[in-house]
Parts: sequence; C-alpha cells; structure tokens
Amino acid sequence: MSPIRQFYGSDGVPLRIDGPPEEPATAWHSHRIRVRGWLESLPDPDWAGATRCGLWDVTSLVRHLASGSQFLGYTLHMGAAGTATTLLQGFDPHATVQAAAAMLGEMTPAAAREAMATMDAAVDRELEKMADAGWSATAEAPPGQLPAHLSVSHFLFDSWVHEYDLMVPRGERPYIDVREASVVVRYLLGLASVVTASETPLDVRLRDPEIRVGVGVDVANGQVHVASSVPNRAAVVEGRLVDVVDRATGREAGPIDGDERALAVLDAFGALLAG
Repeated sequence: MSPIRQFYGSDGVPLRIDGPPEEPATAWHSHRIRVRGWLESLPDPDWAGATRCGLWDVTSLVRHLASGSQFLGYTLHMGAAGTATTLLQGFDPHATVQAAAAMLGEMTPAAAREAMATMDAAVDRELEKMADAGWSATAEAPPGQLPAHLSVSHFLFDSWVHEYDLMVPRGERPYIDVREASVVVRYLLGLASVVTASETPLDVRLRDPEIRVGVGVDVANGQVHVASSVPNRAAVVEGRLVDVVDRATGREAGPIDGDERALAVLDAFGALLAG
C-alpha cells in the first residue's frame, strides 16, 4: 500500500492553486537551466561527495533528477494526447524513487550531465505542446492524477529542494528566484494539506523573499485551495521561506514561529517524506 494518499479517476487530486497555469512551466525552465549550469561547473571528483540526502552522493541525486524529468516529459506527452498516465499508483517516496533512478543505470558525471540535459530538453518540447493542448489536461505526479500545470509544479518542487541538497553541503546556497519560490511553496503547502488530510486552514507568512500564502480547507468536500488571500480562522506560520520548506520536507531547519496546529501540518508531511 502506498504510504501517501493518492487520487486517481473522478476529479483526481483535490487541490486547486490560484495563479497563471503557465507559471510553473516558466519557473521549471529557469530553475533547470540554473541547476545544469551549476553541475557543469562542479569538478568530476566532487560528484562522489555527500548531499543532504543520506543515501545519495551527487551522481546518484542527479540521476534521480534526470529520472524525474524523464517521467515528467512522458506524462505531459501522454496528457496532451488525451491519455492520463497511471504509472505512479502505489508510489513510495523511497522505493519507487530509488527504482526509477536505478533504471537509468550507473553513470559517470559526464553521462549524468548529458542525461539530465537530454531529459530536460524533452520536457521543454512537451511544455510547448501543452501550452497548445491546455494546462487542464490530466497528467500525473506522486499524489495521483492532476492538471498538467500541477504535475509540473510537483517536479519543480522536488528539483528545487534537491538543488539545496546538492549545494548546502558545499557551503553554497542557490539563487532564489521569487517566481520559482512562489510556485514551489504554494504547491508544497497545498500538497502537505492534501496528503496529511489536514483540516487546518493556513496563513503562511514568509520572508527572504516575502510571500504570503493562504491554504483553505473545505473539510466537507475534501478540497484544498491555495491562494494569496487568507481564509478565516487560519493558523499562522512565520519564517524564512527556506526554513519552512526544509521543515516541511523533513530536513533540519532554522527557527519558525507559528500556531501549533499549523506547525503540525508541516511536521506531519515532513515525517512522511523522512519516514
């Protein structure tokens, strides 16, 4: 049985996020250009070095990033053609991810760079097609079937966090693009509320950069709505964006203030990913 809640058929993942549907695609493109540029400058001997993901060195983590990009391109391609994929049913945050990355085989740093560039180029082609097909086409991500723009948001979120996993052990920090950060944190907070079956509306006040996110929960209908407006009686979270993301993904984080109910949502999701 999958350790995370998944949603297939009917209306798919019960998550709605306000904003231009093409925004995740733009954010994905700029983010991946930056990550590939950093990897091009990383000396080959350093690819055996540690990351914040305990089981993966740099090469293994980049292989995972290439694998994620490969799947994203495929599910977008199928979605644009009118076929919603179901390959991630029973998704396990550890076993499924490890198995998918292993399918690419052992890689040298040069091969890993090439694989990531090739997969990303394929995604870019599918994003162009999806702009014509419509972002409401059904694609797939670990929580199940969802609109294509949210599938892009999921794989951007995963890659954005792993950029930190690569750079922080080397004493570096990624450049924060506000557009990317906004897409990532809105999706993350919505996803956390969906998969933990949270009944707590959130008022998340971030700094560095300043972003405010409201997460509304329609308990009766099981729907989660993410917007810039804040729902009534929302539980508050305040902190740096990177600390909130780290805490919500089970990583060591800096100080965050907030209501216990709100922090419990972050911690429940973080425990799910870390477990």
